[in-house]
Amino acid sequence: MLTTFERQLFRQFLMVNAIYLCVILGLFTVIDLFDNVDDFVNHTEGGMLQIALAVGSYYGHVGLFIFDSAAIPMISMSGLTVLLLLKRRGQLKPFLSAGIPTYRVLAPALLLGAGVMVGLKMVNREVFLGNAVHHLHAQRGSSADTLQIIAPRYDHASQILIDGWAVFPESNRVEQAAFVLPPEIAGQDMVCLKAAQAEFYPKQGKRPSGWLLRSADPPLSEIPLTDLGKTFVLRSKQEENIFVVSDVTPDLIYKAKESSGFLSTPQLIDRINSPAIDNNTARDLEFNFHVRLLEPLLTGLMICIAIPVILQKESRGMIVNAGECGFWLFTIIGSTYAVRFLPALQVAEPVQAAWIPIFFATPLTVWMLERVET
Repeated sequence: MLTTFERQLFRQFLMVNAIYLCVILGLFTVIDLFDNVDDFVNHTEGGMLQIALAVGSYYGHVGLFIFDSAAIPMISMSGLTVLLLLKRRGQLKPFLSAGIPTYRVLAPALLLGAGVMVGLKMVNREVFLGNAVHHLHAQRGSSADTLQIIAPRYDHASQILIDGWAVFPESNRVEQAAFVLPPEIAGQDMVCLKAAQAEFYPKQGKRPSGWLLRSADPPLSEIPLTDLGKTFVLRSKQEENIFVVSDVTPDLIYKAKESSGFLSTPQLIDRINSPAIDNNTARDLEFNFHVRLLEPLLTGLMICIAIPVILQKESRGMIVNAGECGFWLFTIIGSTYAVRFLPALQVAEPVQAAWIPIFFATPLTVWMLERVET
């Protein structure tokens, strides 16, 4: 049970987080809208009310992604701000005079507040972002599905190459689709299945996930499928259509690396275990999975670092303390971004790279503990 002071500290921490979030979203909206207001005017039919609704809808969706990206730095800076306010007002002096340890006064409320914010970040990612990555690349002011150029990708389970003219992520379809079947699937020669439109259908019940090619050319009757091919290339209820079994989703054929960080955890695990995914993509996904597991621990360590740095025994002034605290916090946050390059450089495995910030922050936290004012 939190004391009255701890509840006040908890509310103050959440309030500071809310203020920082409003500032970040407000600055992004104003700056981005200043450069792109013409897009909303040109692509929105109606008057000022419809334009205002389009602006609110677009930046509301984008705000979810901004919160996910900015949550950890925002939590650490909120902890720094709350501690500075406490020190400036001298609210800790009565507790220290009574012999109550500093960590006993501050840690429960601040760690609980950090846990609530990390929990909101998790809920945001698991509930809202997993199937909404296309909003990141949506055209401002337009309700129509946004065209994206395809980056051809192999399905490594079947070695089928998935290509086309353009992908429309919101409606899960590809225009001018071209699926190249290897000899292991199509018989002696490669076959290029072409269709004016292909739609992706996720797994449902006994039906596997895959792409439905409408009015495919050549028809299935003209393709001498192997036994393996019959498990990946299926006849549809309409004879002119062909269903190609594949776990390669629309987001994987455009900006795949960018979207993987916003997948829900079940989606991330399914994709890691999918045989359709290549090793490099799987390594990136494993890195993202371990980063998620370590986020709560790393956030707690940063709070524990901020307390002794701001509330030092031999303080050289609040500004100096705030600068030192900001340096250590942003060094840790920067390390979480820097280690992303290590697997590509073959310096460390993805799992090892994800743990490096923890290996750095943990001894730093232990070293700082004795510096706190008592």
